[in-house]
Formats: sequence, structure tokens, C-alpha cells
Amino acid sequence: MRCSNEIVGLCLLAFAVGAGPIAASAAPSDSLAGRYGFNWESNPSKTRCRLVTGKLLAEFHSKAFACNFTPQTDSSTAVAHVVCTRVRPPGVEYLIFKTRAQCEDERLTQASNGD
Repeated sequence: MRCSNEIVGLCLLAFAVGAGPIAASAAPSDSLAGRYGFNWESNPSKTRCRLVTGKLLAEFHSKAFACNFTPQTDSSTAVAHVVCTRVRPPGVEYLIFKTRAQCEDERLTQASNGD
């Protein structure tokens, strides 16, 4: 049994050491994958909440967007969200929420307020 415990310990150590560089190399915008957002600078009643994946996630990774990953609560619903703003050309700013329900609630609130 002693040998088995040593092997398990070595495996855990190898996993922990190996996971470090992988986690460190992940881009902050990867944390947005699977969340939902909408461009609040467009007409909230005509836009929709989009799943942050694929092309949209790639846009947030690009130099065309600047994302503020500090949670903001200055929206109509005061729910914590992240903001990604297109640098060039301006006029696109996504509010990104953890769930579709939070995103839809914010979008509909803005639409009813005429924001």
C-alpha cells in the first residue's frame, strides 16, 4: 500500500504543477464563454441576448474590443455584469451577464425605460 500512496502523491503533484502554465495562459476573455450579452448601445427592444461563444468570443479576444472584467452594477437592474466596448469604430458596447435570464431582464428593463 505504501507504494500506491506514493504514486498517487506523485500523480497529484504532477497534475498540480502541469495545470499551472495552462491556467496562466488563458485569456481573461475566456471567462466570458457561455455567458449572455447584448449591445446596449443599439435599440434594446430590437436586439437580443447572445450566447458568448464562437465569433462573438473571438471578437472579445481581438484588439477591436476592450473588456472591463471588474464586475459593474450600474445597469438598470443593478445585476453584476462585465462590459466589452468596441474600440474602432465605436458605438458597440456589450453588457455581459452570467445567465440568459439576467441578460433578458436587463434588456427588457432598458427597452421599457426607453434607454
